[in-house]
Amino acid sequence: MRSHYNYVFDEITNTYNFATKNEILYRVAFIVDETFSTISGKEIPNVFQLIVEKSTDGIERFDPKVSKTIEHLIERFFQKTENSLIYICSDDNEKAEKRHQIFNRWYKKSKYKEAIIKIDNIISVSIGKNEKQKLFTSFMFHKQNSNFEILLELYSQIEKVLNEEK
Repeated sequence: MRSHYNYVFDEITNTYNFATKNEILYRVAFIVDETFSTISGKEIPNVFQLIVEKSTDGIERFDPKVSKTIEHLIERFFQKTENSLIYICSDDNEKAEKRHQIFNRWYKKSKYKEAIIKIDNIISVSIGKNEKQKLFTSFMFHKQNSNFEILLELYSQIEKVLNEEK
């Protein structure tokens, strides 16, 4: 028996889709992220943002096959060693920190941590005169990625760029 759900790739939406045993539909996408290119003023290829979306209403009980399915998709994504991945935890229902912890727990248990480096950064962004929002982010890249030094440098600059005067 498979440890992950079967999924299909939708060429129209560029998403991987799967349904759980409880008929909850998930969509997973790897979308091009231009943040590093914008910061550097140069084209920085192969940087993507991971989007995981539950598209069915309803409460999903803990289902280990969901994380195994996402893990399988990430494993396939990193078969190309030049790919890198930014994950920003959504704050829907004020659960960003919890999502970040779940993502960290998955990585710590993952067999891929031998080849894939994951760095976390909790970014504080000004959204009003005296108001800040926390963005729980992670950045992942393959140890064999030839651009890892510039990628690390650019990732460390995101908070500064987001808080610059507009």
